[in-house]
Amino acid sequence: MFVLRNTKKTVVFQRLILNNYMDFITPKPIVSPISGQTVRPVLKTYVRGNKKIVEAEYIDPASGSFIRKGIVSVEDVPEKNKENN
Repeated sequence: MFVLRNTKKTVVFQRLILNNYMDFITPKPIVSPISGQTVRPVLKTYVRGNKKIVEAEYIDPASGSFIRKGIVSVEDVPEKNKENN
């Protein structure tokens, strides 16, 4: 577990074991380093174990080349009550 200390609050990040280690990012439009066009992220959501992971992926619109990828959020998935099935 990593702890980053700020002057006003303490933020705790839990280390995730994923296929490739990615940074937490804020999904926002960026300028493509390949074509110079505006690139908007494509959000992908999947569940791994008991975690719901949302990723943002940036693909150049002109060439279709991969630019970058990062984690937007990680949330716990509540377990379903077996009696209600």
